[in-house]
Amino acid sequence: MFSKIDLKATLISTVALLVMILVIHLMPWLALILACFAFIPGIVLWYRSQHSFGLVAFITIVLSTLTGNVWVMSLLIITLMLSMVIAQLLQQRASKERIIYVSTLTASILILSVMMILQSMKKLPYADALLQPYRSIVEQAATLQNLDQQAQDILNHSIQQLAIQMPGMIVIAIAIYLIVALTVIFPILRKFKVATPVFRPLYSWQMKRSIFIMYALALLTTITTPPATTPNSIGINFQLVLGFLLIVQGLSFIHYFSTVKRMPNALKVLLVIVGIIFYPMTRLIGLLDLGLNLKRMIKNDKR
Repeated sequence: MFSKIDLKATLISTVALLVMILVIHLMPWLALILACFAFIPGIVLWYRSQHSFGLVAFITIVLSTLTGNVWVMSLLIITLMLSMVIAQLLQQRASKERIIYVSTLTASILILSVMMILQSMKKLPYADALLQPYRSIVEQAATLQNLDQQAQDILNHSIQQLAIQMPGMIVIAIAIYLIVALTVIFPILRKFKVATPVFRPLYSWQMKRSIFIMYALALLTTITTPPATTPNSIGINFQLVLGFLLIVQGLSFIHYFSTVKRMPNALKVLLVIVGIIFYPMTRLIGLLDLGLNLKRMIKNDKR
């Protein structure tokens, strides 16, 4: 077993992760930036020697307990788990899109699980408590503006909906973060002789049609279940996450349409930006594309 351990890589990776632990412990606001680059030693180690990865993971997790910071330990475990998943997918020559999907699913499960554990340990407040400062500001503004009771009820309902949608918003934030992180670290990984895929053009991105069905079911669940119940909350969060995928599909259609029409690159970028700004319309376009296969219609019309 020890003969399969790369001592040099193990030592360098251990030092790098320990430095990350120390910096995050002293300066927590750097966590998101450092976590992005913290994937690199884990991915390289798992890609080259899984035994070295296991040894580094054991050493760093044990030493992280010395900080007494449960946030640092949680971030380290999540980073190591994601590094392992990404490296395994790279070994399987998975596409960049599949790596993003699987990594987002894994990270979402890990982060939401850690959040629930920390909430049960009273280390993390619940969503209502997190939004309490915002609720206080809204109530003060409503008092100063002399809003009637109906307007105040609408504001309170919007805050309640924000609390319900927090898991879905976290999943979307994770997906965006991983897209940026992988875009940054993949060129660096190539310098360590780790084979990494490249993004396909946006117009070639195609979601599975099952997302159309799941979105319809989530929408139906949200409509038919009483508000503030568990099924209703689940339906709202699924609708939010699937809606994000539909926005991506809508942007893909916009890019495909502009490519087929041979528009200038500047106009393509402008249309995509407009699609992001007016995302409700883009989501509808994505829904229609999945349901009616608009891309094929445009392709056949061109012929």
